[in-house]
Amino acid sequence: ITYNNIGQLFQSQGKFEQAFEYYRKGFGERSSTFEYCMKNLKIKEKVLGKEHPDTALAYNNIACLFESQGKFEQAFEYYMKDLNITEKVLGKDHPNTATTYNNIACLFESQGKFEQAFE
Repeated sequence: ITYNNIGQLFQSQGKFEQAFEYYRKGFGERSSTFEYCMKNLKIKEKVLGKEHPDTALAYNNIACLFESQGKFEQAFEYYMKDLNITEKVLGKDHPNTATTYNNIACLFESQGKFEQAFE
């Protein structure tokens, strides 16, 4: 198992601090996490296409990174990109779609936007 896979496991459980620790280990000390997340996204878009579940996950990873930095508008933008792909490709009732809904709700909750979190 790679560090990135362990990071994804923690992320799927909502344990973002642990997830980013493993992502950092996987990326190395010299390069920024954001830079590697963007490289990951570009490769997945090129190889798998813009409407692939793994590409959606790459958007989700970037959204989590923005959220951890308090950049909530950017996080929302990337969560929505993830959601648009996931709903289209996997459907509204798929577990991956539910995870993205949950991540968006948590984003709203972390900003005190409780009514939006319940939508």
